[in-house]
Amino acid sequence: MPMDGFTLSFLTKELRDQLVGGRIERVNQPERDSILLLIRSQGGNHKLLLSANANQPRAQLTAQTYENPAEPPMFCMLLRKHLQGARLNSLCQPNGDRVLRLTLDCIGELGDPVQKTLVLEMMGRYSNLTLIDENNTVIDSIHHVNSEMSRVRILLPGVRFEMPPAQDKLIPGAMTAQALAARLAVLTCPLDKGLIECVAGMAGICAREACAQIGADRSAPCNTLDTGLMAQALLRYFDGLEARFAPVLLTDEAGLALDFFPFPYLTYDPALQKRYPTLSETMDAFYLGRDLHIRMQQRSAGLLKHIKTNIARLEKKKAMMLETLRESEKAEQNRIYGELLTANLYRIPKGATSVEVINYYDEALAPVNIELSTQLSPAKNAQAYYKKYRKAKGAEQYAREQLATLESELELLENAMEDLDKCSTSVDLAEIRYLLVENGFLRPDPTTRKHKKLQEGKPYRFVAKDGTEILVGKNPIQNDRLTLHARGNETWLHVQGIPGSHVIVRTEQEPTPDTLLYGAKLAAYYSKGRNHPSQPVDYTRRKYVKKAAGSPPGFVTYTNSQTILVGLTPEELVAISHSAAEC
Repeated sequence: MPMDGFTLSFLTKELRDQLVGGRIERVNQPERDSILLLIRSQGGNHKLLLSANANQPRAQLTAQTYENPAEPPMFCMLLRKHLQGARLNSLCQPNGDRVLRLTLDCIGELGDPVQKTLVLEMMGRYSNLTLIDENNTVIDSIHHVNSEMSRVRILLPGVRFEMPPAQDKLIPGAMTAQALAARLAVLTCPLDKGLIECVAGMAGICAREACAQIGADRSAPCNTLDTGLMAQALLRYFDGLEARFAPVLLTDEAGLALDFFPFPYLTYDPALQKRYPTLSETMDAFYLGRDLHIRMQQRSAGLLKHIKTNIARLEKKKAMMLETLRESEKAEQNRIYGELLTANLYRIPKGATSVEVINYYDEALAPVNIELSTQLSPAKNAQAYYKKYRKAKGAEQYAREQLATLESELELLENAMEDLDKCSTSVDLAEIRYLLVENGFLRPDPTTRKHKKLQEGKPYRFVAKDGTEILVGKNPIQNDRLTLHARGNETWLHVQGIPGSHVIVRTEQEPTPDTLLYGAKLAAYYSKGRNHPSQPVDYTRRKYVKKAAGSPPGFVTYTNSQTILVGLTPEELVAISHSAAEC
């Protein structure tokens, strides 16, 4: 759910209660549009995430771990300079809008106390995070906005900061029943649409819930209602919101997170709304996995585009080779025509355009008409057909060799594209990039030292019900490392006949049936056969898995295996995606 003003009002109070008076200990910038502040408050450390991401702008306390870049961005360095050691003086939501202002008591360059403000605007593609000084001058923004980008507001260092244009709406905590009734009385739209028009911070989902809470028909036109009574009921609803505060996570029947609310919503099934102690914890549960997936999508966009371009190029070349093979089927006919012409040279007059001869390669000895070039003698016409034959056979051999290579390269690229979805860190992406460079699909990064050792990515880690650890490789390099470093009697699993991750059950004892089944389901989940209703998975002891010298990364042979058939339910798909962790 996008962060609307209604939900932000609850979050603002939660953050104010936990953070005001706290000291900023550390500033990090894990993403180009997100800042993470470590704030020491009330005897504990709290991680405050301020995200100006266009798809999911938000502010929240988080327990998630974020990977920081090797070199902190300039905006991060600037915030460290101004805010390190600052105390959070106040935190507010101006005019009930999707804006959060953090006022901070800082120490100036001369050691004097100064006040600075961080303003987070959560407005879709217009989201931004701006640091301003005590004179209301922009120090810097996470996204610069110049006059060409906006004629309304400019956000550049040194300009005067202006709040987003105010909307002519009523603020829930400050409006009167008379003012709301007057606004609604002149509207002809349905009641829920009218609330969006009149009340600040109301998104569609919140407006529909407000109608349900007061027992009103949300589809009824505003001007047909008793707006006085309706406004009084709505005012009582807004006044009682603080007492309703009980954050919930909305899921589907499979357990996949769909939305989060500051209190249980009547417009959704109560059985699908899971309670959490705080709104920030609810948001952590909602964004867990989703946030990581979006970040990895953004980081891997360039690699994905390059892989798709190479796949398209190879598919085109493959089609040309297949066409060459189809054309080569005519090669034998050209050889026969050459033989027949050679045997009948005495019968062919010079300058003839064709000749009909008996085809003694045909069991029925049927006559065949052979076209001739008038520019060539009969003997040279025969040689021309031999030449076509030899050329076609050479092209056929080349095409078959190329097809074998193309199939191998396409498989590598398609697997790399699938492995991009398994990436959870920049190290995982670096391993896939390394594979592409080593196979000639990508040029080496000129800024990277030639002999720099590749940092090792970590496999996924799962724990079975009996406590047994299970490891899953994310790409061919990790598959090799995981399998070759495993102990001889540990159980190794892999889907049968299709690309997928190597899975190691880390016990040298015979795994329990439940643990073995769980390992097989992980192997099926992290493969191309994830959605197959009955996917065969092979398993054997690690000592029976061999890797031939010079074989591609991730390619192994194995013996003494057994097979188990598994299928994944929607609930299991969600459970696996949520329980994946790194070693």
